[in-house]
Amino acid sequence: MEKNGQTVRVLDEHGTVIGYTYPKRAKGLVKKCRAEFVSDQVIRLYKQCPTYENMEDIEMDHMNFITINPKEWRRNPDGGSKTVCDRFVISNPLAGAIPSAPSMVEILSVGAWDWGCISHVTNGFQALEPNTEYHLVFWLNGGENDRSDETCQLQILFTDDNVTASVKEFETGLCYRLNRAYIKPLKKYNGWEYYDIPFTTTQARYTQFQFVADRAPMALMKAEEPDVYRDLEDVTDPYEKQRPQRHNIIFEDGWPSDNRWYSTENLARAQDKNASNTASGNGQAFYSMHGADFVSDFRESFEDMRVEISEELRDELEDLQEEILDSIHDELDIDSLKNEFMESVRGAMETLREAFQSRNS
Repeated sequence: MEKNGQTVRVLDEHGTVIGYTYPKRAKGLVKKCRAEFVSDQVIRLYKQCPTYENMEDIEMDHMNFITINPKEWRRNPDGGSKTVCDRFVISNPLAGAIPSAPSMVEILSVGAWDWGCISHVTNGFQALEPNTEYHLVFWLNGGENDRSDETCQLQILFTDDNVTASVKEFETGLCYRLNRAYIKPLKKYNGWEYYDIPFTTTQARYTQFQFVADRAPMALMKAEEPDVYRDLEDVTDPYEKQRPQRHNIIFEDGWPSDNRWYSTENLARAQDKNASNTASGNGQAFYSMHGADFVSDFRESFEDMRVEISEELRDELEDLQEEILDSIHDELDIDSLKNEFMESVRGAMETLREAFQSRNS
């Protein structure tokens, strides 16, 4: 894990660690007589320092931000051979938008579309400060499918064991669902979502992290602290509310293009059709027939139609069953059959009685 360059420890006047900051920021505080160096990697704030009295001035510096380094992550040995994990370099989606962003960036890819290939990827154990608040920041892409039955999670476990925790052990820790808007991202930019996951360590010696993916691959990218992206404008998918899954870098366009209803081409065509019907005066009729949003309502309407047809078929089958039973009853003399059956039973009983008496005589 990394602290994004925040390598200088910050102490208050009593020597208590209150956070971390950048070397350049530390030198600035010392130069302005707001702090003093205790060592090359530690500064102590003066009590009279305005920054010390108004913590908002360096609120971000006092937060402990850590992020992912793809090289540090690997398959959890307890996850089995089906775990899918990969590392590769892509063109940085933030290049140009963030001055400090490099042109290329390494990606950690976890999971696959395959059924039953659940992936567990961990970075081992980290010796973090006990009883301290940290923020895990990263950019995420994908992690959803069009059936809404995927798994896309971050798990955090506090332990005293310096060995990689098992899958079952991770399940006893913290679990963060990173799909279906369970956690709101701070930023969205061209298919990528920026997450800031806060957590507080315990007295345990180590902190372990694990990503879990099933039935949908997700890509993870290193991130800086939130302040770096303060001026970054959200760039979202115009069809976000209509699509059943998030953008995924596996696809050239971000979504399947094999004529699925939620492909960009099909959604754009539907939108153009809506606009055309409205402009020609038929818009009201179109919306009355298909609802205010044709694409988003299609699946619900289809499901309603399926249920309605199923109910009608069930009623038809019940009626047919009654007709068949009635026909059988009309064709057969049920009372006569019952009398014949009972007569046969009485005859059999009489035969058995005679045989029993003969045996005992």
